Amino acid sequence: MIHDHLDARTSNGPPKQTFHLVFASCVTALAGFLDAVGYTYLNHLYVSFMSGNSTHLGMAFSAGQWGSALNAGFVVAAFVSGSFIGTLVAEATLRPIMALLVLEAALCAAAIALAAAGHPTLALTLIALTMGMQNVMHQNISGTDAGKSFVTGALFGFGQALAHTLRGRGGGAMGAFVHGSSWLSFIAGVVCGALSVSGWGLVPSLALAWGGLVLLAMLAWAISIRESSILSNEI
Repeated sequence: MIHDHLDARTSNGPPKQTFHLVFASCVTALAGFLDAVGYTYLNHLYVSFMSGNSTHLGMAFSAGQWGSALNAGFVVAAFVSGSFIGTLVAEATLRPIMALLVLEAALCAAAIALAAAGHPTLALTLIALTMGMQNVMHQNISGTDAGKSFVTGALFGFGQALAHTLRGRGGGAMGAFVHGSSWLSFIAGVVCGALSVSGWGLVPSLALAWGGLVLLAMLAWAISIRESSILSNEI
């Protein structure tokens, strides 16, 4: 996994963790956007929310709905494959986030082509693979993970952080803010995805997601340049 430790503040700008929180929130919102698209076109399966898909898989097995179970299994397998590939890519390059975003954008472009050719299920299975890769890019902000699509974990972390704040433990308030921001970002992404897919359809929605990946790559590049500049000035 990729971890950025961002507790240090700089004298020529806001805390570095602010920039990484913005990036992580955008990543989570994109996952929510694509989950809404996948839910619409994959018979209520998701491309990033594997807890829901695992429930779907188990229920399909119990009802003997083998076709539905197979579809859910393919999506889960694609997500796991994305996590596997993403981890290998991240650990093999000096700029893991940029490498992952470029690869995701390429896969998203392939998914757009598949959807335009009349293969929506295959296209969204490929998107599930990109979501597995995307979770490798999570950020460590004041000891709190952000940027994942595991919203159950975000809600649990939010409640736990509130309890820590009540007990006066350090970092609780910041943890609650980060987890709460992650959940709200995901919900905002779902709202936008649902509106997009209902208004414009699959291919334009995937094109918007591709544009989001490009913007994320630009943001990651800007953060990288800024932090390299700060490091040079400190040296």
